[in-house]
Amino acid sequence: MITINYVYLSAPQKTFTSKTDLVVIGRTSIDQPIDLDLTPDSTVSRQHALLTYENNAYWLEDVGSRSGTWVNGQRIAVKTRIVLGDQVKIGQTNLFVQIDPALSDNSDIVKTKPKLSVDQEDDPFESGVLTATVDAAQSPSNLLLTKKTDQSSFTAMKRRLSAFYDLGTALSTVETVEPLLKTVVEHLRKTIVGAQRGALLLRDGRKLFLKAYLPEGAKPSVSLYLARLAIEKREAFTWRFDEPGDMKQLTDSIVSHGTKCAMYAPLIWQEEVLGIVYVDNYITGDAFTDDDLHLLIAMASQAAIFVKNHALQEDLRHQEIVRSNLLRQFSPQVAGHLEDLLKKRGHLGLGGERAEPVTVLNSDVRGFTALSAGMDPGDVMEMLNELFSACIPIIFKYNGTVDKYIGDGLLAVFGSPNPDPEGAQWENAVRAALEMQRAVRQLGKHWQSLDRPIFQVGIGIHTGPVLQGFIGSEERMQYTVIGDTVNLTSRYCDGAGQSEVVISAAVYKHVSGLVDVLPKTIKTKHPDTESDMEVYVVKGFSTQRLSLPQ
Repeated sequence: MITINYVYLSAPQKTFTSKTDLVVIGRTSIDQPIDLDLTPDSTVSRQHALLTYENNAYWLEDVGSRSGTWVNGQRIAVKTRIVLGDQVKIGQTNLFVQIDPALSDNSDIVKTKPKLSVDQEDDPFESGVLTATVDAAQSPSNLLLTKKTDQSSFTAMKRRLSAFYDLGTALSTVETVEPLLKTVVEHLRKTIVGAQRGALLLRDGRKLFLKAYLPEGAKPSVSLYLARLAIEKREAFTWRFDEPGDMKQLTDSIVSHGTKCAMYAPLIWQEEVLGIVYVDNYITGDAFTDDDLHLLIAMASQAAIFVKNHALQEDLRHQEIVRSNLLRQFSPQVAGHLEDLLKKRGHLGLGGERAEPVTVLNSDVRGFTALSAGMDPGDVMEMLNELFSACIPIIFKYNGTVDKYIGDGLLAVFGSPNPDPEGAQWENAVRAALEMQRAVRQLGKHWQSLDRPIFQVGIGIHTGPVLQGFIGSEERMQYTVIGDTVNLTSRYCDGAGQSEVVISAAVYKHVSGLVDVLPKTIKTKHPDTESDMEVYVVKGFSTQRLSLPQ
């Protein structure tokens, strides 16, 4: 079945329905039968065009008419497919073919939200005028109420108040931004009788993003020229096609979508323009009244409040997610320091900086691959989680930061990201390492009672300059340190034996009066290019020694 709505000039709209798959369009004649008679449009030829339904699609073809057949402002010369939202003009009659959105070509249906640039200029045409403008910053009470006392004014006022209330009620029940924006457009189309199409676009810098459009599946009929005008003037207005006036500009987008009249209103919240809403009509130029314009502004003002409120809530939720994901890796003291930075700067950003000195601790289970080879995977993960659960609080206790987990090992830093004005990072790192070894030995006794293998850990500590900062994305941001200091720490860790804490000569300079050590040489893997590394095995602090296995 083919259904066509058509209107000649300002005459009432008519509807034609055919059960066949071929419709001949033209004007009645004795020798040339037609199906859709567009009389009294004298500019239409006797047999003007053919509309067919074939291959699950609608096709329009001009059959040698005098004035031509037009689709979206372009005269067609070949058989052309018609999709949802296309504007067909034959003579001075506009036709609208009712098409199931599912039959439209994907390339012609707006299923995504296209980016619309406010910087883009439309080529102007002479025809069209702003017939009414209203300051969009007016309070809703001035727009909804009237001082007139006649019955028609009371009726209009009642309609405005009812629409305003209904929109507020609907918006108050929506929890996320996208459904909220769609709800706004739905209420605008339902409340403003002449609104056949409508949309809401939000502003980001100098660009507009289409967020909601009805009817769904059709091409957006927004004019960027009119949208920019509403934003720059901070005014709502009614635009009508082909009327005399001081301003006579008709943009390409209006031509292609056959817009006869439209209303545009900016979304304003506390002097900030958040975007625009608009409704339009493609059949008649007098679809909207001044009362409709006042109602559009009032509803736009109400929508702006809800849009901004949801945007603020989304931003707060986003910041909270970033905080919780980020601060999880820090000790309470370091987390507090970063919270202070958040309050001062407003947010943490990606990026880094050079820091010196920073002390890096690297721990690793000795012989982990061989130990875990014959174990149940669940038992392996459980033991690693117990190991980390025992060590991480110790790192936090000494103001360290867990940088990352490396399989069965972990990397921690001291003196970063918060300052170390008292110069305690070296002692803190060594004390943390010794306590970690004691905690691992206690865990070993527990594992032994469960007839499980015992994990023994080697720890290496080095100090020096690093690059520190936040990497990843804003949603999954991670603090880390990189550089030669980190790489050397890994080598010191590799050279540490079971239950050993190995420190570099650079670290020993800062703790030499506090700890008892034994010198040790770590053989290099590349003797031709590198020298062996002289390190120190920490036995304990002056009054507390770490008993190492024989």
